[in-house]
Amino acid sequence: MNFNKISKILIYLFLFNFLFLVFSFPAKAGFGISSPYVRNNNLVPGCHYEKKVILVRGNPDEDWKVEVKIKVPQADKWISIDKGKEFILPKGKQQVPVIISVDVPRRAKFGRYKGAITFITSSLSSQKKGTVSINLGARVDVDLTVGKSKIFDFKIRGVKVYDLEEGHKFLFWYIPGKIKFEMTFENLGNIKAAPTKVVFDIFDNQEKRKLESIEVTRMKKVAPFKTKKIIAKLPTKLKAGSYWAYFKIFKKDKVVREGKLHLSILPYGTISAKKKHICHLPIWLAIIIGLIVLGGVAYGVYRLIKFLKNNPSGIGKKVKRWFKILSLKLKKRKKKK
Repeated sequence: MNFNKISKILIYLFLFNFLFLVFSFPAKAGFGISSPYVRNNNLVPGCHYEKKVILVRGNPDEDWKVEVKIKVPQADKWISIDKGKEFILPKGKQQVPVIISVDVPRRAKFGRYKGAITFITSSLSSQKKGTVSINLGARVDVDLTVGKSKIFDFKIRGVKVYDLEEGHKFLFWYIPGKIKFEMTFENLGNIKAAPTKVVFDIFDNQEKRKLESIEVTRMKKVAPFKTKKIIAKLPTKLKAGSYWAYFKIFKKDKVVREGKLHLSILPYGTISAKKKHICHLPIWLAIIIGLIVLGGVAYGVYRLIKFLKNNPSGIGKKVKRWFKILSLKLKKRKKKK
């Protein structure tokens, strides 16, 4: 047989065996972490910080056990995992989010703290069968700096304005309508924060005439490193109708977000009619009336007690006698029981 023919046969056999081995045995699924770092240079003593990472694996065809090891010298106890130090990656889930929390103690020393969080996986089915499995791991780098400087910083991720009712009169008072301006607020600083100021310039439907200019400075504050929706309430005396509002959101003296929104003011009673009522009265009015009634009853009881003390004879004497008879009867019933 020709040498060239023999070499060709050997090459074909080698390729056949290689392909057979590759396609006969499934590859071990990979494991990794998306955004594999926890970094923050703006921490202060007493603050809370969270970071979301995503555990990713190739073939989620079985349950995996995950063990977490935290090694950040002098800051191990600050760090916690929302799922605990041991948890399961369930079958069928390729991506599993994990929240890493950092709670800096109030007496923490200023400085830089570096280390790592390691996620080590193992197959649950292999553990049950008693076979040896290959453990896969992934690492999250930790770099935290604790200082004493207070940082005020934020981003506005989105805005929205709700329909509202026009103002109305209650007794002798005029209650203006309330514009509810919602902001998705991300606090990037290390102190509680909210926008310094929100300004609304409201124009008619043709945007030719400015009708009102409103601003608000009091808003609910968001905790450090959190993203939440907060609402600025702006009072308006405008009647029912269609308007355009130009808004500005301030960070100290700087405008960080501005834009234009359509504003729809509805006739009074359009929205509030859907709210809960007690005895056909708005809840807040029913509460006020209830408090007045309770106050009147309390005052009446106080006056009665005072009258009985100042008039021991006559009615006061009879009332005292009734109380004594009632107390004796109650004592007798207790003894019989």
